[in-house]
Amino acid sequence: MNDVEKLLKDNKKLIDLEASRYASNLPLITVQIEAHRLAREAAKTFDPSSGFKFSTHLVNSLKKLSRLSTQYGSVLRVPENTQFGVNKIQKIEKDLEHTLGRQPTLEELAHHSGFSMKAVESMLRTRKNSTGISSLFEAPALFHSENDEWVHFVYHDLSDKDKLIFEHMTGFGGKPVLDNKAIASKLNLSTSTLNNRIKLINTTLAKGWK
Repeated sequence: MNDVEKLLKDNKKLIDLEASRYASNLPLITVQIEAHRLAREAAKTFDPSSGFKFSTHLVNSLKKLSRLSTQYGSVLRVPENTQFGVNKIQKIEKDLEHTLGRQPTLEELAHHSGFSMKAVESMLRTRKNSTGISSLFEAPALFHSENDEWVHFVYHDLSDKDKLIFEHMTGFGGKPVLDNKAIASKLNLSTSTLNNRIKLINTTLAKGWK
């Protein structure tokens, strides 16, 4: 049985170096968290009798980091004109919610904004993606590199269901980012139960913030 913790400790510099190679379009700490998750998997599956060094196995496993840039790179570079449209739609949406007492329809947003329904749909999708990914990038626990091991530790200590909640809230592990309603539906949870679980996850993360 491999000494996973020793392998990770001995190769920490290599893990961080590989993470930095894939962090051109993403916050480094975000890539480091995923890199350490992949490294842990690599340490568990490494076969010393294969004739290859662990470092070779590790580097090959960390190539999966490229999917982070592919998946989120475009989200992080929202063009200025698109962001202007998103902001306009958001303001109109809030005004209509106040006036109508309900969520406005796609048609109503298009009518009051002057945009086509297709354009409104696209901007709402952009807003959802930007909001979802920012929940990971803007979390205080992820601003400082000394927190990456703590976040990694908390994640692996979560129950299977809470891991799925964390993953779909943040995109951690390459999972698609979902809103709370979609997460609750996917996991067959009530909204209140989901909110309580999210609160507990955030509280646990906060204990180790530096």
